Amino acid sequence: MEIVWLLVVGLLLSGWYALDGFALGAGMFLAVLRGDARGRRRVVAAIGPFFLAGEVWLIAFAGVLAVTFPGAEAALFTALYPVIVVMVAAWFVRDLGMWFRARRPEPGWQRRWETAKAVASAVFAAAAGLFLGNAVQAPGGGVLWWLNPYALLAALATVALFGLHGTAFLALRATGELRERARQAGGRLAPVVLVLLVVLLAAAPLASASGFAPLALAPGLAGPAAVAVAWPAFRKGRDGVAFAGTALAAACLPLTAGALMAGRLLEGVAGASTIDQLTMVALPIVPFLVAAQAVLWWVHRHRLSDRSVTFF
Repeated sequence: MEIVWLLVVGLLLSGWYALDGFALGAGMFLAVLRGDARGRRRVVAAIGPFFLAGEVWLIAFAGVLAVTFPGAEAALFTALYPVIVVMVAAWFVRDLGMWFRARRPEPGWQRRWETAKAVASAVFAAAAGLFLGNAVQAPGGGVLWWLNPYALLAALATVALFGLHGTAFLALRATGELRERARQAGGRLAPVVLVLLVVLLAAAPLASASGFAPLALAPGLAGPAAVAVAWPAFRKGRDGVAFAGTALAAACLPLTAGALMAGRLLEGVAGASTIDQLTMVALPIVPFLVAAQAVLWWVHRHRLSDRSVTFF
């Protein structure tokens, strides 16, 4: 069951990357639309139904990791506490940007909160990448350690990948000028993301504290391959294919990191009684979590229009 729960932890984090990563990426895209109030409103309308549901995966990941692998959780969260604080602060501001932007009608008020949301989304993504890059290396302490080259590369790759995922999401959900701008941005960003993911994978054997695990090759190669499929899909207007490719690439990033550190995670696994109780109580919830996401996407499967509800 330890292996099963290791897979569940990986599923939860990869679910957050795939299902909240596009919301963060679309939030970053607000910075591109500074002079386009109508376009910014459509971005918010596109994100609205999904971003709270996406956050559930990150909360579930943190909770399950703490219960099933307390040794690894304690080591990671203690060593990377400042990085986690930055992540949570950015998360807080990102959500405030959604909740507060429409609370007053003045354009300046809305622009300020939209700018705050764009910046916080980028910081949130960078902090998540910094956490993942340091986790692979068995982090030490101090700012100089947290900002090591591999962790910075992981942060840059995460920001770029989420940005690409966000453009694919907007191309899938929007129409007209916003869709075209998102497609063009995705086509320009895809080769950058492809290079970053390849470099990140190539550097993994040198950075990983456990050495390179052959198991990491499957998700490690699948991520760049998915981006390579999404790249021409942006140009051809195959929005569904582009979004599926960026979603797979986003999910593969934490799966690759998890495979690189699987041995260290298993060394800190909880006792058999804890695992057995959690299996009986929590494991049956996972299919319902997946089903709820499927229903949410089915309900909001249509493209946006001027009559679409903004929610926020």
